[in-house]
Amino acid sequence: MSLTIKDVAEKAGVSVTTVSRVLNDRGYISAKTRKKVMTTMEELNYTPNEMARSFLSNKTRFIALIVPTTENPFFGELTFHIEKELAQKGYNLFICNSLNDVDNEKKYLRLLQEKRVDGVIVGSHNININEYEYFENKIVSIERELTAHIPIIQSDNYLGGKLAAQELVDKGCKRILCIRGDQHIKTPANDRATAYKDVMEENGLNYSFKEVPFQFQDQEKEALIDQIFAGEVVYDGIFAGDDIIAKMCINSAIAHGKSVPEELKVIGFDGTKIVRQLNPELSTIIQPIEKLAQKSVKILLAVLNEEKVNQVTKLSVKLLASNSTKR
Repeated sequence: MSLTIKDVAEKAGVSVTTVSRVLNDRGYISAKTRKKVMTTMEELNYTPNEMARSFLSNKTRFIALIVPTTENPFFGELTFHIEKELAQKGYNLFICNSLNDVDNEKKYLRLLQEKRVDGVIVGSHNININEYEYFENKIVSIERELTAHIPIIQSDNYLGGKLAAQELVDKGCKRILCIRGDQHIKTPANDRATAYKDVMEENGLNYSFKEVPFQFQDQEKEALIDQIFAGEVVYDGIFAGDDIIAKMCINSAIAHGKSVPEELKVIGFDGTKIVRQLNPELSTIIQPIEKLAQKSVKILLAVLNEEKVNQVTKLSVKLLASNSTKR
């Protein structure tokens, strides 16, 4: 026979309502009474029924996170920190891999509509999803412009692009290529390419772009990158859209007989721990991934509590220049 809050109330000598308030953190409860109820639950080894609690509080204590795929190092590390932060706040995480599929993303948004989650953190890259407009008071976005009213948490992408481009220029590169994502997607990451262009013009150098959409499969990305080194234009510097693209560039350059970093210097973007451990030779712009996670959770919970928040929260980045650009 399973225990109920009635059993806890009887043993603690308080009302069922008092136990309910302690469980759901609602209403005034003295510290003495709260401690008494919590001690009684421990003595009885009582575990609250989460579904029952959600009915009482009208909250599920679940937050959904929509990302393209946790297989990507950036989103994998981001997911880890978001789950850790939510757990500290008493929330559970519902991980939603959209796999860059619009229908998948819409399906996950229905979780909100069905009140199976309290809010959503979005880090996906799909476009033309109008459903976000219906849930503007329950969503925050990481590095993605969804609507005019959904708060965005982002890195300082312009600074990152400027640091990367200037580093390549300072190391003597003259023909620098910027590899960017799909420009049809409204994302703060587009500022990286803008900063690169500004740096090139300030230094009297020609700028050049190659679009490699993030949502493409690895084989498609590798084919596009291979075209760069099979072409007639010879580059001596590449600013890549992320660290995975940067590593693909290094691999392709070497396969085409180009020495790295002597003939080609490459700088990536993201700076996840796993990529830095596996590829210490890669220069990159380090995003504050843990802080992005902490801010996204803090701002979402504030939004759910109907508190006023900033439309844009911008966090600083830093350059990690390894031997691949120092020479």
